[in-house]
Formats: sequence, C-alpha cells, structure tokens
Amino acid sequence: MDQFRWGGSSGAIRRFATSDGALIGGAADVAQEGFHDGSRGAEVYRACAICHSLQPGDHSHAGPSLHGIFDRPIASVEGYAFSPALRDLDIVWTPQTVAELFELGPDLYTPGSRMPDQRVADPADRQALVEFLDRASR
Repeated sequence: MDQFRWGGSSGAIRRFATSDGALIGGAADVAQEGFHDGSRGAEVYRACAICHSLQPGDHSHAGPSLHGIFDRPIASVEGYAFSPALRDLDIVWTPQTVAELFELGPDLYTPGSRMPDQRVADPADRQALVEFLDRASR
C-alpha cells in the first residue's frame, strides 16, 4: 500500500494511504522515543526526534535513522529513499558539518532536500546537540 507520513510539532507521526487519505494505524509519539540523558543536547534533539530515530535501521519516521551518523556520507543509509538533491551532494557528516547544517539551515546547506527548515541559532545549543548525537548515535 502506498502511504505518506506527516510529522508535526506535536511530536506525532501519522501515516495516510495515498489512495484515499485514510489514517493508517494510530499516531506514533516519537518525541518521547529514544535516548535521553538529561543533557541540553538531548533537549535540543527533541525537535529532531519528530523526524529521526537513533535506532539502527529505523526508517519508520519521515527522515532516516541518525544511528552512526558521524563519518557517514550524506544520503548513504541503506533502506531509506533520499531525495535526488541529497544524493547529488558531497558531504560527510562530521560534528562540524552537522553544526553547519543547523547554523545555516537545510535550505542553504542541503538545498532541494525534503528536510524542513530547522536552525539552531545558539552556538552552545548546536555544540550540545552535536555532543549528544556523538553519544546517542553509536
């Protein structure tokens, strides 16, 4: 069955049939899912958890799993259908490139991707997010 996913600010992912728009199953609360160590980085990550899991191979969210993100080329996770725009980019995810993504925003850093415009304006919050991902994505 063809379906599309919608994630909103509520932290819920809902799946709908493309044939008639009917809701498939219930809404999954992904904002509470995954690793939380009480750090500022974990709090910043809550916005990411709406679309990304930290579990290996979990592509049930709108975006790919972030498990093992560092030192991985962009658009290289097996089993996830990346946009052509991402597949054409030459980026390796490192603490620096992830920080740059959230400093500039996806519209500038990964133009044409399906990622919504998310910025983390505070440099300390960006650093906290990168440090959290380093711990939680292994």
